[in-house]
Amino acid sequence: MFEIVSTLDLRPGMFVAELDRPWLESPFLLQGFLIEEEEQIATLRDLCRFVTVDRVRSIGSEYRPDELFVPEKRTLMKSAVQIVQYQSKKKLKLPPLAVSEVRAVGRHKFPAVAYVDEIRIEDELPAAKASYESAQDLLEDIGEQVSAGKVPDVEHVERTVDGLVECVVRNSDALLWMSKLKRSDNETYDHALSVSIHLMAFGRALGLAPDDLHHLGMGGLLKDIGFITLPAELIHKPGGLTPAERARMRQHVQIGCELLSRDFSMPETVFDIIVKHHERIDGSGYPTHLTGEEIGLFPEMAGLVDSYCAMSYPRAFRPARNPQWVIDEINSMRDERFNASVIDEFVQFVGLYPIGTLVELNSGEVAVVYEQNRVRRLKPRVMVLLGPDKTRNLSPGIVNLLSDPLVREGLPYRIVRVLPAGSFGLDPKEFYF
Repeated sequence: MFEIVSTLDLRPGMFVAELDRPWLESPFLLQGFLIEEEEQIATLRDLCRFVTVDRVRSIGSEYRPDELFVPEKRTLMKSAVQIVQYQSKKKLKLPPLAVSEVRAVGRHKFPAVAYVDEIRIEDELPAAKASYESAQDLLEDIGEQVSAGKVPDVEHVERTVDGLVECVVRNSDALLWMSKLKRSDNETYDHALSVSIHLMAFGRALGLAPDDLHHLGMGGLLKDIGFITLPAELIHKPGGLTPAERARMRQHVQIGCELLSRDFSMPETVFDIIVKHHERIDGSGYPTHLTGEEIGLFPEMAGLVDSYCAMSYPRAFRPARNPQWVIDEINSMRDERFNASVIDEFVQFVGLYPIGTLVELNSGEVAVVYEQNRVRRLKPRVMVLLGPDKTRNLSPGIVNLLSDPLVREGLPYRIVRVLPAGSFGLDPKEFYF
């Protein structure tokens, strides 16, 4: 439930969802934050006359239950008993889901599903691991089928993505964690799976329906299927490509479309992602140099996530890049390669400390971000890998920064800096697998 509030009436516990000016004109790092200190209120009063407060994401006495939107009747329902349950067209094993509001991303509007984490990440990880490994096996099967000149088994893709969607709906952080740690020796397959998972998790953060998450997941897995037919030395070439090599690389879109067009059961939304995920709103993309709204929300999301994962994950010729550097690069594409509204939503979803980020705490300990906090984005759950003296913890513990545990009397834990991947010789998967 959103409420416009004068900055004179702001109080700790309110969740600020919007300002009366663009976020880039403010000193706040994230779009949307919980007021925790009087200093934040003073800054808002200096900057704005009013702000929009999300009462559902506020805490304590500032919390208010949502007024639920029913798309069919275009009315607001006051009673939580009157929630409209989302019914998936697919036979997915999902918890009860409710449509609670209409969201807008740029010109795209849709009834948003109100997702909540139904299960802790620790409890979801076994199912996430099984679904992730099934997707890895699927990609190997697709590679063998395409190499043999056969059409991929779309029904197999559908079944595998069903399992991924169910995990994302219950707790998306578990699959994001798996995508960071459980890597194979095939960069192309790893990238496809990472994009698929991030796309579904991003869609969940937007409130897209599970059927839409399913299409995003399929599109992420299959968008680069044409690469399978190209020489490995071209795909994994560490340096810059010649114009001829770049032109050949770009043929993967057409090749993939030709492969998948033989299967008439392929959902049109998925095919749209495969065709358009390299298009950019300024017309600089390919294969047909589409612009603006010609691209569509899902293909644009896929293109943005594809760029993010390509920059964020390690490659054979370079380590993973610093998360803040990646976010800065993404922000530099605002209203040039991607719509600002899509980038804003994505940056809000990823946060300053993405899953798998190495951080140093003010205790001197080194930890890896284990689970996001949906409201207080600067206070995730972390797994402490190294002690203050940088010796390894044989049994790493989990610290929830949201609960303000104390380093010592009067001094709560906090993150002081992000560390480059591989700092102190750390590989987080050594502590989990």
